[in-house]
Amino acid sequence: MAVLIGTDDGLYRVEDVPFEDDDPEQVLDCGVVTAARTFDHTEGVFVASSSGAYRSRDGGKSWDDLEVPLGDRFWHAGESEVWSILATADGALYAGTNDPYIYRSVDDGETWSELKGFRELPSRGHWESPIDPHYARLRALEAVPGRPDRLIAGVEAGGIHLSNDGGQTWLDRRDTIIDDIHQILPISADVWLATTGYLDHNLENLGLGHAVGEGGLYRTTDAGDSWTRIDTGNDFSYIRRVFVHDGTVFFCGGEEAPPAWVNDEHETALFESTNFGRDFERVSYPGEPHEVIETWAVHDGDVLCGSGLFDVPDQRDDVTGRLMRRRDGEYETVGRIDANVSRLAVV
Repeated sequence: MAVLIGTDDGLYRVEDVPFEDDDPEQVLDCGVVTAARTFDHTEGVFVASSSGAYRSRDGGKSWDDLEVPLGDRFWHAGESEVWSILATADGALYAGTNDPYIYRSVDDGETWSELKGFRELPSRGHWESPIDPHYARLRALEAVPGRPDRLIAGVEAGGIHLSNDGGQTWLDRRDTIIDDIHQILPISADVWLATTGYLDHNLENLGLGHAVGEGGLYRTTDAGDSWTRIDTGNDFSYIRRVFVHDGTVFFCGGEEAPPAWVNDEHETALFESTNFGRDFERVSYPGEPHEVIETWAVHDGDVLCGSGLFDVPDQRDDVTGRLMRRRDGEYETVGRIDANVSRLAVV
């Protein structure tokens, strides 16, 4: 099985792991890769990025631009970005952009329409990011298992919001969890996990924000009505993503937010739980103490993960991304690439 490697310098493909330094082939020159996903019910693999959204039907060798509307909103270098992509079992496609907006296609990406109800959420006026020009970004779009019309949207920074009608109308759930949402991982209809960062809008307005934000890994057991932090006491609580495989929960956290990553003024830690978060064990991995694990996948039964220093305010040229494989509870490096590894997909 081939592996697609999303980086902050486009999308690469390798035929297998482990691989040599000259094996990765760039298959998509799309800037920063923000999502790489496959879906059991939908053909192909999807990528979201700073230049748009794309789909491949041949295992990542060639790509079609889905032409998601980008409008005139700005983020990196004067261009809008697609931050999340979702395909649902009814054949619809969804894309989330910065600012943020949600678009839906019911004709396989030929045309898109904005879900304007998302703009009407009462808390929208409070959403923003810490980086100029402070537009929030829609990092997470998910469908709920067993509830085909229910969607979850996670905003960085602006909380979590729900739709029960395929995105036409939305319920504001910002007050149920902290603002800085990175990922939402639905496990069942009612049980979901969420990873968060340090941006607290109330503290940011006082000039404190990232300095004293809490972050952490959260769990809901009532479909988002309430959330409980399950890594309480963890100092490595700036968490980008969580992964669940074969009964084990994985996450990597940093002691500081990305502004500290620029000069390695941070440390990271990798944790595993075999009892769904009742307790976590810290485990060693290549790339300690600074590389942040951003992404996870399963390849031939083994867990893969990728690391780097993705999304720092001032991009570093000296960072080499790393792919790791977990075998018998131990992590080993299986390849390096000249860019931060942000997303993985196995095809």
